[in-house]
Amino acid sequence: MKVSVCIPAYKNPAFLQRALQSLVLQQFSNWELIITDDSPDDSVQAVVQEYNDRLPIRYFKNTPAHGMPANWNTAYDKATGEYIKILHDDDWLETPLALQKMADALDAHPDCDFVFSAYRNQFLATGRTQDVHCSAFHQKLLQEDPVNLFQTNFIGPPSVIMHRNRPPYRYDLRTRWVVDIDFYMEVLRNNPRFVYIDEILVNVGIGEEQITQDCFRNREVEIPENYYLLQKRGVKALNNIYVYDFFWRNLRNLEIRSAADLQVSRLAVPIPPTVLQMVRRQRWLPLPVLRMGVVSKIYMTLSYFFRKRA
Repeated sequence: MKVSVCIPAYKNPAFLQRALQSLVLQQFSNWELIITDDSPDDSVQAVVQEYNDRLPIRYFKNTPAHGMPANWNTAYDKATGEYIKILHDDDWLETPLALQKMADALDAHPDCDFVFSAYRNQFLATGRTQDVHCSAFHQKLLQEDPVNLFQTNFIGPPSVIMHRNRPPYRYDLRTRWVVDIDFYMEVLRNNPRFVYIDEILVNVGIGEEQITQDCFRNREVEIPENYYLLQKRGVKALNNIYVYDFFWRNLRNLEIRSAADLQVSRLAVPIPPTVLQMVRRQRWLPLPVLRMGVVSKIYMTLSYFFRKRA
């Protein structure tokens, strides 16, 4: 088996049907479809039954539900393919050649474990679309050091990737907000080589109930996960100006004005002295001034050069 397409499903039968229909159209033949179902009802299973004769489906009902991202790992654990292609149930493939092109890229680059493509955001409530490509500059940053993903996730959501099926490549159950970039950093830490396909191969459905909407600007989520991820990658990453800039912006956007503001209930790791220094320096400016882009960027750069080294 060349490719295992893994769909961790949860209570989205209409969206799942769209994803499955995009798989029906695939011209690639050497693949299996793993669906692990966390739904409390049989709605997903009913859709799966409609496609049993058209797709190579292996369906598993999780009882009790495993939750996110444990359900993602459940699908991975059942995959037998040489490569894994995760596809969330509200996303779908753009072209019938999507699986073929990703698998061909890994075949052509046996020294790489990881491939990703350009994608199209589909805003489900409004119908607006947004094409997303990884610039040459961001590709260079990724080649230099995957911790540069702290700056922004310039790979994209998990549905845009395919990678070799290796046991270490699993999602960290302690994360939600940073689960994707943590995974990418881990894969690229094991093997820094990757392939980027500058063609839109995946549509990413964006709706009101997505995890990112639930977690955005939420101190109880962002603070513990960001500092947990920093601890995993090593606090010396703060000596990288892009990582430093990320934490500077994060403090500003969450309106952190004192060390006490960082002490949220889920925080289980110490705050680095470099970050505490940022907090003290940001407090010297009123928030409305600090939110001015040019002012913040100049002030951040000065703070970086006179920082307490991690």
